[in-house]
Amino acid sequence: MENITKTYNYGGVDWICETWIGASSMGIAHGENPIKFALPLLLLQISVVSLFSMFFQFLLRPFGKFAFLSQILAGICLGPSIIGRNKQYMSTFFYTRSMYIIESFEAICFLFICYVTTCQIDTHMIKRVGRLAFINGIVLFLVPFLWGQFTAVLISKRLGGRPAGVPPAEFHHVAIVQSTMFFQVVYGVLSNLKMLNTEPGRLALASMMVHDCLSWCFFMLNIALKHNTHLADKNHAYYLSAAQMLMIVMIVYVFRPIMEWMMKRTPEGHSLKASYLTVICVLLFISSLWSEFVGLPYFFGAVALGLATPKRPPLGTGLSEKMGCFIWYFLMPCYIIGIGYNMDLSLFSLGDFIRYEILFGMVRFAKVVAVALPSLYYNVPLWHAILVGFIVNIQGIYDVQIYKQNFNYRKISKKTFGAMVLSAMINSTILIVVVKKVYQTMSKRNPYKRRTVQHCRIEAPLRILTCFRQREAVRPVLDLVELSRPAIGSPLSVFALNLEELNNHSLPLLIHHTQEISPFVVPSPRDQIVKAFHNYEKTNPETVLIECFTAVAPRKTMHEDVCTIAFDQETDLVVLTLDAGMESWERLLCRNLLQTCPCSVALFIDRGRLPDFRFVPIKKLCITICAVFLGGPDDREMLAYATRLANHPSVELHVFRLLDQNGASPLRDMVERNHDMRVINVFRKENSENNIIFREVRIEEAVELMELLRKEGDDFDVMMVGIRHEENLLMLEGLSEWSKMKELGELGDLLISKDLQLSVSVLALHQ
Repeated sequence: MENITKTYNYGGVDWICETWIGASSMGIAHGENPIKFALPLLLLQISVVSLFSMFFQFLLRPFGKFAFLSQILAGICLGPSIIGRNKQYMSTFFYTRSMYIIESFEAICFLFICYVTTCQIDTHMIKRVGRLAFINGIVLFLVPFLWGQFTAVLISKRLGGRPAGVPPAEFHHVAIVQSTMFFQVVYGVLSNLKMLNTEPGRLALASMMVHDCLSWCFFMLNIALKHNTHLADKNHAYYLSAAQMLMIVMIVYVFRPIMEWMMKRTPEGHSLKASYLTVICVLLFISSLWSEFVGLPYFFGAVALGLATPKRPPLGTGLSEKMGCFIWYFLMPCYIIGIGYNMDLSLFSLGDFIRYEILFGMVRFAKVVAVALPSLYYNVPLWHAILVGFIVNIQGIYDVQIYKQNFNYRKISKKTFGAMVLSAMINSTILIVVVKKVYQTMSKRNPYKRRTVQHCRIEAPLRILTCFRQREAVRPVLDLVELSRPAIGSPLSVFALNLEELNNHSLPLLIHHTQEISPFVVPSPRDQIVKAFHNYEKTNPETVLIECFTAVAPRKTMHEDVCTIAFDQETDLVVLTLDAGMESWERLLCRNLLQTCPCSVALFIDRGRLPDFRFVPIKKLCITICAVFLGGPDDREMLAYATRLANHPSVELHVFRLLDQNGASPLRDMVERNHDMRVINVFRKENSENNIIFREVRIEEAVELMELLRKEGDDFDVMMVGIRHEENLLMLEGLSEWSKMKELGELGDLLISKDLQLSVSVLALHQ
């Protein structure tokens, strides 16, 4: 069938009419060109764009992950800037009907992106952010906007004028668009950089969340004012405003309860049913359609529904896993095609681009200043404040889509659109690299002195950071705190850190619990943990000081919060309480702490041997602890901590010093042997009259060591060992080959292994 295309002009608008030939073809065998049909062409376009995008990702892989850069480069290559200069290619690949279909898929893609990213945002975060985040958000909203307008006037009148062919209204509108920022973009970038739970990351996210709330309020007010100004029928304007409010009420009080009902009907640990996911998609389309009907952009409905979506699994982050593949691998290529088709870099000259960049650069500088000055006033370190300023300037898919919306509504020209997208691509790539390098440099914290138990003076207060993941671990943590507290002298300083995985929140949190829990409020599990520590502190006010924290972070970066508190509070020891059957990510947490922690680390495997000191009188208890000393810095640290524990009136300490058959230290390093000998001599001299039993045991090979531990192990409540030992020791030979938890070291892993079948609790230390 011959394809007949006619163009009509009606009301000053060109209307294109084409003969409908169907969505799919019969194939080449029937004499039809498949590319002339919508479906084959769409599949071809998605395939080509995906190949180009993967090609650029492959080229950029040595420099890091630059998904935004590779996507925009693919769009530019396929658009009129490069390959699209071939008219035959453009008429085949980008003819009118295909672009209508592509733009429809592009809008659907952005619709889903808006919803999936926004539904991960915890709206309660606004209540939890500090005063600095509120001030930063307000200043970020005002200063770049005002500074951008001033810069636009300055360029127009003093610096050679605007880019050619750009009217004043458009140039000022560009300044307004450039001053906007999107929380979702920064969230995605920080997630990829593993900076979500860092101090600069948290401050940037909280500040931009406040900024986004103000931006949406201003946008809604602007829409309402335009309706009242431009609509002749004032009643119609009121009806539109009422319909907008009704949409928000409907989303909050009808759509949200529907999703909460779905969540209650889904068993814990199970994913969302396919039927429920379909209902959520229908609610999303209804919200977006309603937005279009009442004069709002279609993506406003998606954002509103995303904010109203419950954040607990299986919703919230669970929806991202369900929809992610469809969005990023099927719809995103359509989005890239739509952007690339409208980008023609040949439309503007170098001089025009420089004028645009002066405006963009001044707005970005205003954002840095708007964040840095209040942060410095609140004593945020200089480089942290500057880093937050860089983070809020990162742009991405959201920004490009807003440019596209302004282009569709003819607020900006094709030249301006191309300049803005190109600038966003270059700016974001540079800033991501700068942010990553600066933070890596800043994060290499070196304590100004050795923070260990061994080098902490006996009369000085010991500072311990206790970390745990479950509420059940609170009792063994308090037991260890009780054993560590001194009978007399300076009080023990304890920092209790409750580690929670980032799944119910979209934002990482580091909460410092400073307020008392009200007795009239039903406490949450988090509050119950805090209350338990505060109650213990009240019963021992002269010997223990406790501060409580909660860290909500991704698994891969959870150690960052631990290291931050350890560094800021100058702790001597970090104690991580674990179960014997550690999961893979818990082992990763242990490895990260052992590598990066600025003080000593102890891994505590509780087997339930310690009594609950809250209910049993101390005078009636006898806790037997065994310290196995082989030699090396970790064993010296272990012995120093064991000496502290021995000062408790209920503790009876046994020290096993392992020697070779000749009665000498098994270590070959003479420097370490001398250090060990000096520490042992001081220990025996200072504790000769204390309740400490010291034994020297001669061991030749690993079998004899296993027999010793199997025979003696269950006689004790806790066994203490060092994690690292000199390599190729005869008495440890072969143990590392069978080790399942190398994070505990050879001895620690042996004590919890099924071969020995011991029930003793294990405390493994790393200096």
